[in-house]
Amino acid sequence: MDIRHLSDQGILENLGQRFKTARLNKNISIANLATKTGITGRTISNLEKGKKSVGLLNIIAILRGLELLDELHGFIPQPPPRAAAVVKREKTLGRVRQRASSKRHPESAPSGNTPWQWAED
Repeated sequence: MDIRHLSDQGILENLGQRFKTARLNKNISIANLATKTGITGRTISNLEKGKKSVGLLNIIAILRGLELLDELHGFIPQPPPRAAAVVKREKTLGRVRQRASSKRHPESAPSGNTPWQWAED
């Protein structure tokens, strides 16, 4: 379902319906979920009806009570680290590859007196 067209209240009601469906699918009553989570049945009912926001800690407790806590990974996926943060971390661990020195070894450096020419086969 595309929820972008819904109002904030509509989204809250949609989320509440999802919580209710998940609870019913697991055959758990509001009273049992309230006992399991330590949250009042009224708070769970308010969430399921989309009446009002019940707080993120309560939502986490309800997800835990429904054994759906892993669903939070899909809620807001963890962003990948920024490249600068990775380099900084690697530097602190001493794992950053250093650039080659700009000084050349004298034996491999071309002499300034000899002109360049094609190699002969």
